[in-house]
Amino acid sequence: MKKLIFIIFITGFFTLGCEKYLTEENPGNVVAEEFYLTEAGYESLVNTCYSQLRAIYGKAPWMFCAGTDLYVEGRNPQPEGLSQYRNLTPEDTIVRNFYFNCYHAIQMCNTALYYNNITENTDVLTQRKGEVEFLRAYFYFLLVQTYGGVAISNDMIDAPKASFDQNTAEEVYAQITSDLKNALELVPEYSGSFNGRVDKRAVRHYLAKVYLTRGYELFGTSQDFTDAASYADAAINNQSLNISFGDIFFPGNELNEEVIFSVQYDPASITAASQETGNLTWHGNWQNGYFGPYHGGEGAIYGYPWRSYNLCPDMELFDLFTQEDTRFDGTFMINIYGNFEGSKYIGTYYDYYTKKDDRASLNIAYYYAPKWAPDTAAWRTADLTHRSVTIIYPYSPDWEASRTSNRDNETPAIKKFDDPKSEYATNIGTNTRDLFLARLGETYLIAAEAYLKSGDMPKAVARINEVRGRAAVSGADLTISAGELDIDFILDERARELAGEYHRWFDLKRTGKLMERAKLYNKDIKSWVDNGIDPFLGTDGNYKILRPIPQAAIDLNKGNYKQNPGY
Repeated sequence: MKKLIFIIFITGFFTLGCEKYLTEENPGNVVAEEFYLTEAGYESLVNTCYSQLRAIYGKAPWMFCAGTDLYVEGRNPQPEGLSQYRNLTPEDTIVRNFYFNCYHAIQMCNTALYYNNITENTDVLTQRKGEVEFLRAYFYFLLVQTYGGVAISNDMIDAPKASFDQNTAEEVYAQITSDLKNALELVPEYSGSFNGRVDKRAVRHYLAKVYLTRGYELFGTSQDFTDAASYADAAINNQSLNISFGDIFFPGNELNEEVIFSVQYDPASITAASQETGNLTWHGNWQNGYFGPYHGGEGAIYGYPWRSYNLCPDMELFDLFTQEDTRFDGTFMINIYGNFEGSKYIGTYYDYYTKKDDRASLNIAYYYAPKWAPDTAAWRTADLTHRSVTIIYPYSPDWEASRTSNRDNETPAIKKFDDPKSEYATNIGTNTRDLFLARLGETYLIAAEAYLKSGDMPKAVARINEVRGRAAVSGADLTISAGELDIDFILDERARELAGEYHRWFDLKRTGKLMERAKLYNKDIKSWVDNGIDPFLGTDGNYKILRPIPQAAIDLNKGNYKQNPGY
């Protein structure tokens, strides 16, 4: 007998994955219906809704980054279906898990909204309703961008249900904007610092992003872009980009004033959860394990991170930066500190962070010479004491990783997510740094794109120049003119600003540039094209722009549900 598509019994809540300040607790294992009617129980239920973000974002970032124009395989492969499209099928495990994780999160939100109506009165009950409505909208937004039209299910499900009808993408967007507008009325204003909970600034940021994305759809209108620009400016609220790019991502600074929304990780709660499950290296996120080369197998002894050696930056990403842009140094680890025992790197990688003020006195094991610093001999002789045995990788196409890469540290890594407190562990999440989902720099870029699409070029240029102004080295001018700004420039700017953050597949899909840019810059996809094969072309003659609806969701559903084009 077939299993049912959704069997979600709300009989308890997860004890793992709580955010900072958002603690889940169930003393005495009280029955959920009784517990959720109490103030403490309801708070725990709302916090569980937040914790669902960890299931979606905490592990491998394939759904957000693979198969785009910025990342390539290194020594280790990426999942072929997601990275190359040709063999992407409705049976893909990663696509399936993403789908069901989003729906599980929605059902948790539905449960919290159900109990919001019947639980004890609290001073923050109305605010919590707004937070949960925001989260439900967020999960639907992930679904509609990824799969197009999906089922809208807004009732708490406490018994098996196997019949869901598929809504149109237009209907899903209407649901999202309705939830977000409700949330905007209920959550508090931004107080000047992010504390882990949804506030009006976060809601306005995502209203802007939702309307921007909707505007590109066939059912979108020019008003969507106008609304996107308006909400983005409201989220910005005249706040300038005052923090240096490097400091935004410096470990321990995850609650800086530019963070709008993040998945939060508290080391103490993660340690407790790990001890409870007997797995000490599981409950953090994996973001620091990607976007760079393997450094060696003894990081637990010598103090350097494990990396997967896939989703490595490609030459397109390296080439986007200039000498005047501080984001190059803020994004890539150009100097890897450490020493050698013979040919073995024994590492002091994390000294970059823990000895920030003493870097000039540290030995450099690896140096990646930028394209504007071709004289590597002069660089070495400038400090022979600390550079005499440095292995230098001059800027060249060899910076781009490949499956034939056979040397550790062979390509520059994205360092924005390094966690000096993480344990060295293969394919396991030990990163306890918060994972940024929205920050002010992106809000400016959303505003720039929205103004560009609505035809207000002066404001589009002004918003993007705010981002570029912060990025410029002292004394340099990175501002652009209206004649330089188009959608490709915005995508390039988003790459410079947001490399390694979980936006790129959605950016390309939203702007209609997914196939074009992947075929131009992703060498694995380009190799198919060069051999006369279009990996995006599906079996029915349609292109694989959306991800496939998981076959299990179709087979086990008695409602009206159809597969996406191309599959």
